[in-house]
Amino acid sequence: MKHFVKKWGLLLRWWIFFMLTSLGTVFLSLSGVMTFVYMVDFTRISFLIFVLFYIFSIRNGILTYKIGKNPPLNEAEVTEYCQKTEVGWFVADMLLTLGMIGTVLGFIFMLNVSFSSLTALNIAAIQNALVQMSSGMSTALITTASGLICSLFLKLQMFDFSHYLDKLAVMCGCKVEKNE
Repeated sequence: MKHFVKKWGLLLRWWIFFMLTSLGTVFLSLSGVMTFVYMVDFTRISFLIFVLFYIFSIRNGILTYKIGKNPPLNEAEVTEYCQKTEVGWFVADMLLTLGMIGTVLGFIFMLNVSFSSLTALNIAAIQNALVQMSSGMSTALITTASGLICSLFLKLQMFDFSHYLDKLAVMCGCKVEKNE
């Protein structure tokens, strides 16, 4: 049993994390949060963030399986896996950037559309501007939250995988240079 956990522990941790994330997604979908996000986020950047998160989570799971099945034994193999993790770290940072882009687009929409036809004496126009402002603000906040949460969850996976690679490098006596 100890050998099994040692060999497949990384994959088991990834699987538990992936299943918890999937259950969270199902819960959010059933509770109507995903529908709300779809209706409010006119840029659809939140869903792009979500799809990229799942694609790279699955990619991380595949790498985790491969490393459990055939652990790297030399410096070249460890270096190859380290280079593959760099892509995951990049995407995790890109999820944050996409969230910030959605924030900026939401604020631009809020300020541009809301105040373009506003006159101080027209109460109906002021009410309409407030409705449009809330749409832009909702998009800004939802894309920010999506980027932050998905980036955090992907970084947790990448940290676990990178930490395991560091231990493997020490065990096989490799010195792996990381790009930072």
